[in-house]
Amino acid sequence: MAYRIELEKENFKFSSSHFTIFGAGRAERLHGHNYYASCEILLDDLDPRLGLAFDFNLVKPMIREITASLDEFVLVPERSPYLEIEATPPSVRVKFGAKEYVFPQEDTRLLPLVNVTSEELARYIGERFVERLRGHPEAARLVREVRLGVQESRGQTVVYLARL
Repeated sequence: MAYRIELEKENFKFSSSHFTIFGAGRAERLHGHNYYASCEILLDDLDPRLGLAFDFNLVKPMIREITASLDEFVLVPERSPYLEIEATPPSVRVKFGAKEYVFPQEDTRLLPLVNVTSEELARYIGERFVERLRGHPEAARLVREVRLGVQESRGQTVVYLARL
């Protein structure tokens, strides 16, 4: 037997600003998205004593916590080789070529990414979710794979796959 649990909740949504970098001299304009995260959890079997995989109420808050940490922030990829970033309270100064942005530090998230793309966000959220899931052996013991999706606009979703 095999099972697939799909979790898509309204409160997995997060709204953020960013710009995608396409190379040393080309990037999008600063703009925002209403992102939607989703999660598929693949299992080989259920707990035979309970007839279930795990309590969904254990894992939903894990995803909500991660997406909430990104909600209503300007997202900046601190590992980009194309950005100069100076975080000196109360501001974060970001330089890309001739452009310079200054954001309030409290409204900015410096992320350990090379770019703010749906691919990188799916991996970022997926890795953090899997880390939290592994911390709960009662939920993780039957899980074979996690697929974490990030939709940046209708019909445009990237899915990150993680095997446990």
